[in-house]
Order: sequence, then C-alpha cells, then structure tokens
Amino acid sequence: MSEGLPRVGSALIVRDEANRILLGKRNKDPQRGNWVLPGGKIHAFESIADAAARELAEETGLTVEVQQQFRVYEIINPPQEHRLVIYSWAKVIGGDLRASDDISEVKFVSLHELGDLPLTPLVRVVLADAAATIRRRSERHRPRASRRHLWINPIYGQGSLRFESATSD
Repeated sequence: MSEGLPRVGSALIVRDEANRILLGKRNKDPQRGNWVLPGGKIHAFESIADAAARELAEETGLTVEVQQQFRVYEIINPPQEHRLVIYSWAKVIGGDLRASDDISEVKFVSLHELGDLPLTPLVRVVLADAAATIRRRSERHRPRASRRHLWINPIYGQGSLRFESATSD
C-alpha cells in the first residue's frame, strides 16, 4: 500500500442567487479537462471548512461562507489513488471570479447546462445527490395546501448526466 493514503480533501457546492452551481475545469491530471467542484487537500491541523474556503479562494478568487457539511465520498483507484472527499455547502460573500493554475476556467452553471459538460464521475454523483437533497428540502418547506413540486432528476445515459426540471400541482 502506498504511504500517505488515503488523502483527505474538502470541496464545496456553491450556489448563486440563480441556483447555478460553481464549477471549475481541471488543469492538471488526473481528470484534466473535466469540470469539478472546487476543493483540495486538507493540511495538517486545518479544519474541513478552512481547507475548503482556502482552496476555493486559491482556485476561483471567491471568498465564501462555508455552511453545513453535505456528504463524504471515497475514490479508490489502486494502486495510486485513494481519496476521501468531504463536500460542504457554501455561499459567496466576496471576491472576483477568476481561474487559477489548477483550474483553467471557472463559472456558475445552470442545472440545464450540466448535462452538456464533461464532469468527473464523482462530481456527477455528488451533483445528483445534491439535487435530490434540494428537492426534498423544497418539498418539506412548502405549505400543504399550495404545494408545488420542482423535480430535478438526474438521468444517466451514454456517459452523460442530464437534469430535467418540471413543475406540477
């Protein structure tokens, strides 16, 4: 087994006022050219939230308020890669959006645009899980008498992920 594995990282799901998700296009291997949720390695004695905020600022130029943790995911590709990535929700509180060396492009993407982007396999799963969580929360907070449903359904097929939105009474 390789020393120093598994690596532990922290990444953020950042939504803007238009409910778009912040993504960055990786500029290094592995997964060069694919779109990811910004984040990176947690340094010794650094909190999960501090690591995520630091990495996001380095990669995107934005300052965020890290909110609650979402989920932990594991990547295992023997013999070289074993990672644990802790995803949290965050909101932008400042900064100017720009790409860094690790990220060649950075932008907020609507749910409808996600299916057209090359996302890493992990990011596909995280965003599908996040969409399901958003849907459940919005359903819980609507009054029963006038409840309307916004369905954001991840659809897997032929290597791409597409989100559909529909409203029903």
